[in-house]
Amino acid sequence: MRISIGALLYGLVCGSIIAQTQAPPSRTWTSSDGKKMEASFLGREGAGVKVRMTNGAVFTIPIDRLSSEDQAYVRQQPANDMAIAKPGALAALKDWPRGVALDEPPQPTVVTEDPAKKEFVYRSGHYEFRCDSKLGSNVVKEFSRIFEATHLLNWQLPLDLKPTPEEGQELFMARLYTNKEDYFANGGMTGSAGVYQRGEKALSVPLASLGVKMVGSRVSLEKISDDDNATLIHEITHQMMNHWLPKLRTWYVEGSAEAVAMLEYQRGRFTFIGVKQRLSNYLQRRGSDGKNFTMLDPEELFSLDGRTWSAALASIRGQASQNYASAGLMTYFFYYLDGKGDAANIIAYLRELEAGDRNAEPDAFKKHLLRERSMDDFREEVKKAFRKEGLNITFAPMGKNEGFSQSQ
Repeated sequence: MRISIGALLYGLVCGSIIAQTQAPPSRTWTSSDGKKMEASFLGREGAGVKVRMTNGAVFTIPIDRLSSEDQAYVRQQPANDMAIAKPGALAALKDWPRGVALDEPPQPTVVTEDPAKKEFVYRSGHYEFRCDSKLGSNVVKEFSRIFEATHLLNWQLPLDLKPTPEEGQELFMARLYTNKEDYFANGGMTGSAGVYQRGEKALSVPLASLGVKMVGSRVSLEKISDDDNATLIHEITHQMMNHWLPKLRTWYVEGSAEAVAMLEYQRGRFTFIGVKQRLSNYLQRRGSDGKNFTMLDPEELFSLDGRTWSAALASIRGQASQNYASAGLMTYFFYYLDGKGDAANIIAYLRELEAGDRNAEPDAFKKHLLRERSMDDFREEVKKAFRKEGLNITFAPMGKNEGFSQSQ
């Protein structure tokens, strides 16, 4: 929708604009005839400027209706400032955006509600939710936002992952459990907010992790923690990458999900601005002071297989946290710090894996990620790159994980 600033201001007075997602920091805009308003710049759209009002409403304003100062401001902004989802807008962006956001909340539909069978099925745009309790559409709309936003993000990352539902399914599947005991009985891990089960072709989640609380037959919504959000986003990303998992090394399977969960998320919107500070916060959650961290040695990290990774979760106190954080940091390095900082090398790695088979991975890894660097040179580059981010990296001695050997 295109409107003049005058009409937009009139609409605000009349209260006719519907609030949507939380806006990024706003600025004062001035129209060519001197009228002013507060709004956030979201991006350019043809001959218009997309902005988000302080009440959350999104509009496109013709650029020639802005003051010369505001037009100059717009021209100085990156062309790919903010990606707002539109119907059919599932495509990778060319460059890293400042943020990715749903244009409006999902509008879920009821498929089945069968109390006798305890079978309740709901659908949003790309997800089917199967629950053992009846949920109102407003409840499903609230928690489906995180699923749909994570789906959109993984589509629009310049990595060009092309998230696709598991073989034989038209939609991604999430199984929701009213009681955590049922969640654990069906493969959920103690202390987890959700788990992607590749063999089951579904993400399993206890309702408590979605901010849904059952009091008798009554459903209430509660705010969930940032940690629960991060865990869910991590697991949803695994599901988005289901067709990649057999081709990737374990460190990147986990690191790619950690890198997405590291981003700031609020009500359908992911923000890349401030990712450096988010990195520090992320490491603090992993037991660091946010300024110093001891990573796995790259040679060990790159060589870990799924069995060894899983063994650390069960048998080595504190090792799983170091493994996850090391994978997250290494992925951060390849996304934002390696080469020109545009992820070009890991994108080339993914394209070669996409075109080839699983046996292509070792050569693609050496060609695009190591790029003729010795392991000693690579270690120094990683430490130097993170020093510029304000993070002091050291590497642990080899053999932190049981069952690991340099021959792997």
